Amino acid sequence: MNFYHPINIILTAERVLVRKSPLSQLQLSRVLIGRTNVCTAHKRLLYLSPNNGSVVPGKLLQVEDGIFKKILKKIKFLMLDNAKLSALGYFLYETIADKIDYLSFFNEMSMPDTFNSWFLVTELHVWMLMAKAMEYGPDGRVIRNKIVEAMWNDVNDKAKKLGPENLSAAREQTRLLGDQFQAAILAYDEGILTDDRVLASALWRRFFEKECKNARTLEIMVRYVRLQMESLDNLSEDDFKKHKIEWVPFDKT
Repeated sequence: MNFYHPINIILTAERVLVRKSPLSQLQLSRVLIGRTNVCTAHKRLLYLSPNNGSVVPGKLLQVEDGIFKKILKKIKFLMLDNAKLSALGYFLYETIADKIDYLSFFNEMSMPDTFNSWFLVTELHVWMLMAKAMEYGPDGRVIRNKIVEAMWNDVNDKAKKLGPENLSAAREQTRLLGDQFQAAILAYDEGILTDDRVLASALWRRFFEKECKNARTLEIMVRYVRLQMESLDNLSEDDFKKHKIEWVPFDKT
């Protein structure tokens, strides 16, 4: 059980308030769990005597009223903030799905038009958004996690479209992609924080899967990543949180 879930906090607070009286002696309003409404706890009528815990009809405990108001006010804002950040993560991921020209990547980088190639392109841009999101502390971590969650949901949806005859192979490939994704993030992080040789090595190992034999192609990719990261670095927090991402096209590299 998640103790920090808003409903668990409310119920724990109730147990503290009523520990001296059987539950049957209390008239409690229901807790309504819905998308937008949690019944405010300060409306609960707790008919307890301050002396011996006996039932006193019509008496409202004003002290607990104030405590619950503060608790629910904080919970409300936390829930709204997390919902907004979660949605933002998905909107940011959609900028990759909607604005990246995958065919240009496949043609320019001599990549086959396959599920694996699609993932390699997607993974690279997801990493860039993750790096940008982490500039914003705790909020950024929520955004980062939701970007990754959106990516894996997309992966699963696309795997299902391959047909039932390929489902087993798709599941195995997805599992392998999960392991490779963790390694790719570390390699790209190291590359962007050091020099072009390290970044080129990371791209050669992961993006090109050690199959790139054209140094010019690798140079183009290094320049592309640097330009994309520079563009994201110059993006204001307000524009980022409004998912105003403009990906640099290949003809600008």
